[in-house]
Amino acid sequence: MIHWAMPSLLCRRTLLSTAAALAAAPAHAATEVAVGAYVIPGSPGAKLFTDYAERLKTKSNGALAPNMLIHGEGGSEEQVLTALRRGRIQVASLSTLVLSSVMPEVGVLTIPFLFDSVDEVDFIIDNFIIPRVNQLAADKGLVALRWLELGPQNIFARKPILTPADIKSVRIRTTQDIATKLFLEVAQADVIYLPSPDVISSLQTGLLDGGVTPTIAYAETGLVRDAPHYSLIGFCQIGNLILANKKWLESLPTDHAQIVTDSFASNLEIRTLIRGAAAAGLTRQIELGFTAYELTPVQRAAWKAVAVGINKKVIAEQGGQSQSLFDALQAGKRAFAAQPAK
Repeated sequence: MIHWAMPSLLCRRTLLSTAAALAAAPAHAATEVAVGAYVIPGSPGAKLFTDYAERLKTKSNGALAPNMLIHGEGGSEEQVLTALRRGRIQVASLSTLVLSSVMPEVGVLTIPFLFDSVDEVDFIIDNFIIPRVNQLAADKGLVALRWLELGPQNIFARKPILTPADIKSVRIRTTQDIATKLFLEVAQADVIYLPSPDVISSLQTGLLDGGVTPTIAYAETGLVRDAPHYSLIGFCQIGNLILANKKWLESLPTDHAQIVTDSFASNLEIRTLIRGAAAAGLTRQIELGFTAYELTPVQRAAWKAVAVGINKKVIAEQGGQSQSLFDALQAGKRAFAAQPAK
């Protein structure tokens, strides 16, 4: 009797223990979504990514687990791009400057004075540029999800810079963006490339007299203190692309892939937030200690004259399908102009 009862008791205990363990374990492990970006804590960009993380978790009922590497934890933009292409990061926000290393054509987007109005920018980006950029991205194993607008590129300096004559021999920091570099060189600025972290110290030591940046990256930073004159030239529109690793995205269940692609803020939400923050910064210029200058039509015309011919140089230097992308942009301008007046 005892000989047969003991194994039976042990079996029952084993089965109960296994059942308890299975009940405690999740049915499926959550899929990590590593998101790489470089945004300032508390900034409008940080809010966009925080909201994205919450939507990923909520819409998937916890099946997608965002790992937000949005304050530089993923390294430099170049490192984030490499990690994205290799699948170590699944979604990332990357500037067109960095993306031009694998998609040189996107350098066309920063050619000076391409656009004539905010409405034209939105129309062309949404209907003519993003579809073409997505084709370029797919060839590199990427999927473009959104255009993350940062706004028009303006000039900050120790003194007012209102005309090309004002910038002659002035030490101006720029990014490695070819179009902006050519534009400033033709205007006869003393163009200097420095990484972003070195800009404020270089203003303080006199190595720099100014630089270029959108409003949301200028207001309420140390740039205001050391270069309190901000000229609203708006010579190009800059932004980042939100991209996903194509192979990884296609490996997800269809509903999860849809959540990843649809959950980032819409174009309208992005533009409303970024433009609202920029406008708010300008309204606080007295409080923050800087002066913003709107250009007169004559001053703007002088800057546009400087930019003549730069498009051909950028297209030639960037190569690839740059001419095709530029042609698509011009087609967008014609289509926008042909719309019925509102």
